Amino acid sequence: YKALADYHVYLEGTVLKPSMVTSGTKCPDQATPDQVAHLTLLALSRHVPAAVPGIFFLSGGQTEQMATDNLMAITCYTGKVTRPWHISFCYGRALQDSCRAVWL
Repeated sequence: YKALADYHVYLEGTVLKPSMVTSGTKCPDQATPDQVAHLTLLALSRHVPAAVPGIFFLSGGQTEQMATDNLMAITCYTGKVTRPWHISFCYGRALQDSCRAVWL
């Protein structure tokens, strides 16, 4: 965000579309949705200014169920990490895979 500030980008007119902090696919101990929520919000709180109005998560290769569970954990998070942004999702494949499989 320093580069955006250097160029006087109006942060209130931007949105961020990140992936969540999740375990690697080969990791034997997969993070729980609560762990994903905590670590994702912790990382964002350390780097994303409060002036950014919204964060819209991508599914990032997660299954439909994982993406939904992790987003629910993030939106329901009650920990001590501040969350000054509007939180939502921008899922494509994670919401369409099962429908597409039935269709095809």
